Amino acid sequence: MTRQDQSQATTEWMQAALAEDEDLFAEIVRAGVQALMEAERDVHVGVGPFERTGVRRTQRNGYKPRKLVTRVGTLELRVPQTRDGRFFPSLLDRYQRSEGALIATLAECYVQGVSTRKVASICQELFGDEVSHETVSRYAARLDAELEPWRRRELEGEYPYLFLDARYEKVRVDRRIVDMAVLVAIGVNREGRREVVGVDVAHGESKATWSGFLGNLVERGLKGVRLITSDAHAGLSDARKEHFSGIPWQRCQRHFLMNALDRVAKSMETKLHRALRRVWDDAESYEEADNALRALAASLEAEHPELADWLEVEGPETLSCFHFPPAHRRRLRTTNGNERVNQELKRRSRVVRIFPNRASCLRLASALLKEWHEDWITGRRYLRMDLLEAHERPRQSESEEKLGEAA
Repeated sequence: MTRQDQSQATTEWMQAALAEDEDLFAEIVRAGVQALMEAERDVHVGVGPFERTGVRRTQRNGYKPRKLVTRVGTLELRVPQTRDGRFFPSLLDRYQRSEGALIATLAECYVQGVSTRKVASICQELFGDEVSHETVSRYAARLDAELEPWRRRELEGEYPYLFLDARYEKVRVDRRIVDMAVLVAIGVNREGRREVVGVDVAHGESKATWSGFLGNLVERGLKGVRLITSDAHAGLSDARKEHFSGIPWQRCQRHFLMNALDRVAKSMETKLHRALRRVWDDAESYEEADNALRALAASLEAEHPELADWLEVEGPETLSCFHFPPAHRRRLRTTNGNERVNQELKRRSRVVRIFPNRASCLRLASALLKEWHEDWITGRRYLRMDLLEAHERPRQSESEEKLGEAA
């Protein structure tokens, strides 16, 4: 039998098995989760089963039964234990946190009678007819006990780069459906790793809203910021100037490009798009980019004077990244990193459609962001920060020389 025939036979067997047994997919998920937990315990112990070496750190100590509620049903798991009592599967803990936040939101919609037919069917499948206000409250309280301290934690060390962004979700407030802003701050620390340094849900993006959010970051210890990347929302701009006066600002080039295209006819969009990309992509220094931007504005002066004036005044706001190491510019010039997080939040919130209250929206956003945060701080570095130190060193020496001459 050829490999293609084997593959086709396997596919047909899976399809037949799924048709005969609706619980097969849940069993596949359960087996996968169980295997990953076992492998993680082996790493914690230091040796595999029945191995005898000198690197053993503790002993295996059996299993503890635990149920994991998921969207494919309730999984009956055997959680591995160790004699030192310090092991708990990170996959199980993190998976249940994000899934729990989503399930708590759906259940809250259900018990308040504001769910859609889709949400109602999901809740009945997960909980049967036993879901109640008390059940949901206890479930949510356990999540909040973990997420609230993380949101309020002290920020240690410096964060040279800070990215700010917001997305909107529909939330029920006083029997009305309103759009509320999920505010997110992502920082790059001195080790070059990203962290979620702040998240909140607020009524819009006014100066007062952003000022309270940024003020909280400062109170919690945010410092050492060299560059802030964000869009040009008026409330955010005013709050940024209030709390980070004198800190360079990089206007998100992607948002700026969309603003620029809104100012021209459809027939001119492609031409303007390519021209702006050449300004940002081809320049090697701030001076080159600034000269290219001025040349573009001058070329538009005759036929599009208003666009030319706008580019000349606001275009330089997109060039601040050129004052930083070339290897960093691609990731500093937009809030695309935030957008990926927003897309993941959107994927989950699409199931909910309308959050029953602000707390449920904040809970789900926090659970998802905490997962990204944990991946980032334990994964590969986002940027090499030694390049920033090398880039800043000549400027520091120049400043010291000028101070010496002045003295």
